Amino acid sequence: MNRKYALVDLEPNLTLGAGLAHGGTDIVFGWTPIEIPTGACSIKMITSIITGTNGAAGNTHDLNLYFARSINGVAPTTFGTEHGAAAAATTVGFRKNIIGYARVDFSTIDDADYLVSYNVLGSRTAGSADNTPNSGEMYNVVLQGDPMYSSTKGYQTIWVAGGGAGAFDFGTDVDLNMGSSANVAADMTGADVALTVSGTDATIVFSPGDQIVGHTNTVTMEVVSVTDATNMIVKNVSAQIDHAEQLMFRNPIKLMIGLEY
Repeated sequence: MNRKYALVDLEPNLTLGAGLAHGGTDIVFGWTPIEIPTGACSIKMITSIITGTNGAAGNTHDLNLYFARSINGVAPTTFGTEHGAAAAATTVGFRKNIIGYARVDFSTIDDADYLVSYNVLGSRTAGSADNTPNSGEMYNVVLQGDPMYSSTKGYQTIWVAGGGAGAFDFGTDVDLNMGSSANVAADMTGADVALTVSGTDATIVFSPGDQIVGHTNTVTMEVVSVTDATNMIVKNVSAQIDHAEQLMFRNPIKLMIGLEY
């Protein structure tokens, strides 16, 4: 039998707060679309990269992943408010869209904080009663999208949402420190913008290419370089960012989903 494989990256945008930890069962991220090659496929593996808290690893909490498709070309309705609990009045709206579920059991598959400031979590190809990795099998989740939903030729759209099973905290404690009366203006020209920060050593938190957001969720920017513990260069600052605002990851969770066709 000829087997084909695809690897899909999922980096959901999270709504964040100033170091505010999630409750044990909060919604971590809502429906996030991914495009995968057409046809029915099974989930072979899930690998995750999870940022830590204030430059230290440790966000190794379980994550419930829900998979959905559109119905007659209509995407699933909202999953709910991130940082809030799932509500029956909301979840009932997408009941018929659900096509799969997998629980990523971080407590048994993490790298024991080996990389110090973040964790890489691998999945053994597995399928137990609750779709948590065990040895010898796959996740037992089959995905296939709605052919009526418009997507790139040769691809189909699947939606993924994450519900927490632990107190994730993606705070960094890296705070803008330009002086008590100074702010940083918007600049979408791509030019370098110098930031002075305080709190956690920025060199153990951010790296070039990171997409970051202020804790008020009103401004985004991209890291160009981290000069030292208190100085950074960014670009494409979407709006004014104020003194003392905490800089946080826009995408603190990355999931790499391996598919078998």
